[in-house]
Amino acid sequence: MVFFVPSILELLKNNNPGCHITFVTSWGFKDKYGRWGKRNQGGFCISLMMTNPHIDELVHFHSTKTSLIGSICIEEGVAFPTWSAKYYEEQKKSGGFDAVYELDIGITQDANPMQQIYEHIGMPNETYTDYKLYLTDHDKEVARSVMQQFPHPRIVMLESIEGRTTRGWDPVKVQQLETAIRKTYGASPIWFGGRHIHEYEGRLLTLRENIATLIFCDVGIGVLSGPLHFAAAVGLPTLTLFCDQPLHRAAPAFFLNTYITDDQKKHRTIIGPTGGTMGFLKEGSTQINLTPKEWATQGYKDWNIPGRQSTKSCLSVITVDEVMTALEDMVHT
Repeated sequence: MVFFVPSILELLKNNNPGCHITFVTSWGFKDKYGRWGKRNQGGFCISLMMTNPHIDELVHFHSTKTSLIGSICIEEGVAFPTWSAKYYEEQKKSGGFDAVYELDIGITQDANPMQQIYEHIGMPNETYTDYKLYLTDHDKEVARSVMQQFPHPRIVMLESIEGRTTRGWDPVKVQQLETAIRKTYGASPIWFGGRHIHEYEGRLLTLRENIATLIFCDVGIGVLSGPLHFAAAVGLPTLTLFCDQPLHRAAPAFFLNTYITDDQKKHRTIIGPTGGTMGFLKEGSTQINLTPKEWATQGYKDWNIPGRQSTKSCLSVITVDEVMTALEDMVHT
């Protein structure tokens, strides 16, 4: 909704002036039964798309329910029609659309996701990848008010949406990095993510308001994840901790630096020493580059509770000193 979709919608509009785009999306992630429709994660898909100027009709996808009058999906006081899976399939065959593109495609390790999606919609020669996130003036005003309490430099630790610590990096180093930032810059880092939402006038910020706080910060640090893309989309320079994947998997420095003329605003990537096999950070990559003995002592449960980090290859061996050196090149003091 930040990296792929906005660029595609913009190009479709530019290449087909006057076209009408109906965009169908969920109201968050699937529920525990694997069904679409329940509002969760701040209703993030609808919330991020409802302000996109290239969408003419925004539709909420539900696995089983249909409501064309918008009685199911109401976000920020706005009602959106709901299409069930069955109704969606009927619409595809109705003849009411010149083209139907389904962007929920599998992406392999070596695939360039933007190239793959452009090929999917019949635009194989396109390379446009400028992230876009459309925030309202109100979102920005609330965010500005909230961020006034934080001194500069505002260095943000970009957390996975519901994660407890930076994904896959050594938790001890996270604490050491916080200490080093306070000592060097005289200001504590600001945590961003689903468990670190600021308040405004006695209420939690909405998803877009929380993302808008990043506009008023100086640098964002994180492992490749949704919040890192949020930061890049609003123009916050990012420092990505990266390993185990090709850069074209989605590192902002790979896609966005050609659009930035100010060297101080460019995105940076610190790449860990990837082993002989690449894998996805979420699942599996903690084991493929470890010996059986190392893995036996790891205590790994899942990517959010990775266990002992000191023996893990790739990401965890990136040092605090390396991060601080990159920060020195990015932070205006």
